Amino acid sequence: MKVIEIPPQDIDIPQRAIAARMGFRGLGEVPDQFKPIYEELISLLLKVSNPRVAFDDFVPSIENGEISIGNVKIIGTLAKSQLGKSVEITAMLVTLGDKIDEEIAHFHDVGDDLRSFMLDSIGSEFVEYVARKFDASLRSKKSLKGSARIAPGYVDLPITLNKWFASEFGKAISVTIDPDSFVFLPRKTISAFIGWSN
Repeated sequence: MKVIEIPPQDIDIPQRAIAARMGFRGLGEVPDQFKPIYEELISLLLKVSNPRVAFDDFVPSIENGEISIGNVKIIGTLAKSQLGKSVEITAMLVTLGDKIDEEIAHFHDVGDDLRSFMLDSIGSEFVEYVARKFDASLRSKKSLKGSARIAPGYVDLPITLNKWFASEFGKAISVTIDPDSFVFLPRKTISAFIGWSN
């Protein structure tokens, strides 16, 4: 397993992506009346977030369409289509750390639900762009062909796989999991697989 830190200032995230996450689809940017708060919260996020990635490469066992890495089975049609011909699978856990959760909760606790909502939206999009940056870095270094990056909870890839990610990588980057919902803690944390084929 390896762990890398990515400076938050290195993450290039288009405003249109955050605007869409906030519900302003089609506008291409955050409306003018919300921009001062948006800029304030972007600055706060850059100050308190600590983007880290824990990851490892696995040689899969694929028998009768059933994919296994280590002690976990990766099931479903999405996994079969994206990982079924892999000679190697990268598993990654990406987090912004717990400070962003604390700030979101603080705004909610003091009754500033607008800032709480906006920071939550910014954080959700930001962790995705951290994953994209790491994904692009992997693809630039690998000689193999990469699949789509697939995440537990999407299509039919079971969200219960997050339990394996937390067990495999969580301690290294201070991530745990809610045993009932399989949601990561800190909440601005995502997991994913990428398959690599010849």
